[in-house]
Amino acid sequence: MADKERKVKKVQARHILVGTKELAEEIKKKIDDGEEFSKLAEEYSECPSKKRGGDLGWFGKGAMVRPFEVAAFTAEEGDIVGPVKTEFGWHIIYVYEVQDDIDPDAGPPTGDEDADENTLRMVAENYAHEFMMLGYSSKKVLSLFTSTHFKSANAVYNILGLDETNKIIAKVFGQEVAEVEKGGAEATTQENKEG
Repeated sequence: MADKERKVKKVQARHILVGTKELAEEIKKKIDDGEEFSKLAEEYSECPSKKRGGDLGWFGKGAMVRPFEVAAFTAEEGDIVGPVKTEFGWHIIYVYEVQDDIDPDAGPPTGDEDADENTLRMVAENYAHEFMMLGYSSKKVLSLFTSTHFKSANAVYNILGLDETNKIIAKVFGQEVAEVEKGGAEATTQENKEG
């Protein structure tokens, strides 16, 4: 049985999320006319991934909402598909790399391993925001961070740890966090009454 390893398909994609089909079609035409996808994502996308030119990194099946997943996994490497409608709006999707038959726990290096802590926090915040935009609950978002299917989010989680990742997720979801997030100096709580 050991020689029958499970293999999966993963794709690496960028996307642009907008509110109307008309705007999505207008952006798609600009891409078809030669404008750079990542620049258009930075300019138009309503998703936090716009800061990364719309980059969603590597993901496997089950990670994205169904219409998005179908479009991404039926595209060939290098294809730009869309507009694709989901409950979040209209997406233009650029699948820039496809890997078939790979070990589900394997994945390309993410680059996050070498980042400083502030960058890692920002990346974690972007992922948490991304997952929230895709309709996941805060509890589910933590499980996505710990999943090996999201290599980059998982790498960030492994470096920052559970507590820090939970704080970031809570902040993104507007939930209670133990500390105030404004510059650290004001992060005092009433528990500091040591006599």
